[in-house]
Order: sequence, then structure tokens, then C-alpha cells
Amino acid sequence: MAPSPPYRPRSRQPRLVRLQGAAARRAHRLCPRGCRPRILALGALLAAALTATVPGGVASGSLEGRIASARAREGQLSAGIAADSRQIHGFGGRIEDLRARLHALELSLGVERAFLDSVRAQLASARERLASLKVTLARDRQVLIAQVVAAYESPPPDIATVILEAHGFADLIERVDEERAIARENAAATVRVGEARAAVGVQAAKLATLEASQARETEAVLVQRNEVAQLHLALVERQLQFTRARDHKSAELSGLRAHARSLERKLFALRARELAAAGNGLAYTGPVGAYSTTPEGAYGFFPAPGTNYSVGVEPTLAARLNTLGRALHLHLIGISGYRSPQHSVEVGGYANDPHTRGEASDTPGVEGVPEATLARFGLTRPFPGAAEADHIQLL
Repeated sequence: MAPSPPYRPRSRQPRLVRLQGAAARRAHRLCPRGCRPRILALGALLAAALTATVPGGVASGSLEGRIASARAREGQLSAGIAADSRQIHGFGGRIEDLRARLHALELSLGVERAFLDSVRAQLASARERLASLKVTLARDRQVLIAQVVAAYESPPPDIATVILEAHGFADLIERVDEERAIARENAAATVRVGEARAAVGVQAAKLATLEASQARETEAVLVQRNEVAQLHLALVERQLQFTRARDHKSAELSGLRAHARSLERKLFALRARELAAAGNGLAYTGPVGAYSTTPEGAYGFFPAPGTNYSVGVEPTLAARLNTLGRALHLHLIGISGYRSPQHSVEVGGYANDPHTRGEASDTPGVEGVPEATLARFGLTRPFPGAAEADHIQLL
């Protein structure tokens, strides 16, 4: 069940009006008719004094309206932050999928490029070999041509000349075989070079075809990789937009919460002053009894959402504040119990203040309680000044 609105003292205005009317009637009976204008003037002065408390009510209403607006905006920002977080989370899954796909394409592209480089190296070697064979073939052909020309221009010696020039029959046979072997070797070498040239040419043509095909495949993988990379980049940029929007809303929300807490302190300080002006000093002389953590209806201690009263002596402090609220019929709201050093600095405190040790509570609604009454419940207000009137610690 949601807590009831804070306790407000009963207005004294009706009683003052009745006293004013009674005083006027008594004055009318005691004074002659000529005194009535002066009595009416006195009544007007009393009414003016009575309405002097109206600005406080107007200020209280203005603060409540500003707090309500801040809380409404806080809800909008929280909803926006949650929506942005969902969008960021959704983009995260898709980005991870694209990152994995991009990694696989990078590996595939590396393999395709390595194979293409190998084919190109083989093609370059084949072309170099082909060029060398062309040179060799051309040289061998020139040798054969020279031999043919020489044979044509200088016909071979007849058998008689060979026999006369030979140093015996063995030398004769050797010369004939040598001439024939040279002719056969030259012809065979020319044929081999021609065949090798043709084979290397065929190999070079095949490698050129393979190179073109591999280049197309590599280019296709590269295009696919670039498309996935562009999509990945677009999603990352979109996610970054939501991240920036969420960070902006979070910063605004942090400032708004600090502003709302400041307004709540002002509101409860104003109500405390109204209580004091109404003559209610919130003194308590009854029994304290056992400390309880359970509120009594609208009276007691109510930690605000998001606060932490479980560290250090915060549980004991909360129990005593709850017992105080029940005894004095106060609706006490704990807006700050334990907080981390970083958070304490963010809201205007210190990195080593009592809140960071779990020893303090900022409790709007307790401002009008005298120190003597706080002491009866084992509590104290250690820091002076209106700004620290709701800062409570154990005695």
C-alpha cells in the first residue's frame, strides 16, 4: 500500500476568526455606536495579520508542483533510458553477428588472395620460361640454318678425299659418325625446344585463365566483405547514437534527481517552519518503548525508492526513526541512507561523509523535532543550520 501524505498540523485560522467575531460582539456591547468604525478597523487588521500565512501555503504548493513536475520528468527520462538500453542491446546482437561474419570473410579473402598470388607467381615463372625457350629455339634454328647453308655452300668431301685425309680406318669411321651425330643432335634439340615452347605456352595460357578466374573470385569476396563492413559500421554508428542519447538522459536524470531532493528538503523545511509557527514544537514526553521497523499507517519511517538502509548502522537508525515517527505522528521519508563515495560527491556530499559509512539518514519531516526529543529516541542532529535540519545520526 502506498504511504499516505505527510502529516500536516491542523490550521488555527477558524479559531482565530471565531475569536475575532466574539471580540467584535463584546466590543459592540461595551462601546457606543461611534466606536464601531474603530472596531471594524481593528477586525480588518486582525484579518490582514491572519492572511499573512497565505504566502507560505502558496510557496508550499509551488514546491509540490515543481516536485511533481520533476518526478514526472524523471519517469519520462527513466522510460527513455530503458528504451534506449533495449535498442542498444538489440543492436549489440546484430553487431556481434556481423562481426563474426566479417571475420569469416576476412579469413576467406586471405585464402583467396594467397591462392591468387600463387597462381600469379606460377604464371610469371611460366612466362619467364617461355621467353627463355623462345630465345633458345631461335638460337638453335640459327645454328641449323648455318649448318644447312654451310652444307650447301661447301658440299661434303667425296669418299676419296675422306679416305686420303683419314689417319686410318678407325679415324674415318669416327669422323663420319661425329658428323652425323652433330646433325642429329642439332635437329633433336631444335625439336625438343619447339615442343617445350609449345607445352610452356599451353601452361601459360591455362595459368592466365586460372588467374583471371581467381581474380574474379577474390574480387567477389572483397565486395562481399566491404558490404558487410559497411553494414557493420552503420549499425555501430546507430548504436552509438542511442548510447549518446542514453548518456545525455542519464546525466539529465542525475541532475533532476538532485534538484528534486533539494526541492523536497525545502518543502519539508517549510512545513517544519509552519509547524513551529503553529505552536507545535513536536515535544514528546511519553514512553519510547521498543524500537519498531513497521510504520503505523501513514506514521513512521518510509525509505524512498532506490535508497539503501542496509549498510552499517542504517537498519538501527531506520528503526529509531520509524519509532519516532509513530510516536509523534510524523510521516518521515528517508531520501538518502548509505551511498557510495562517488555518489556522495555527485549529490553534493563528501567522499568520506557519514553516509559513506552507513551512519546517517537525510529524513525530510524531522526538521521540527527538537534535539531533546531526538535524544530520547537515541538520535541526534549533529550539524547546525536549516540546510542540515533533516540530517540524522545515532546519538
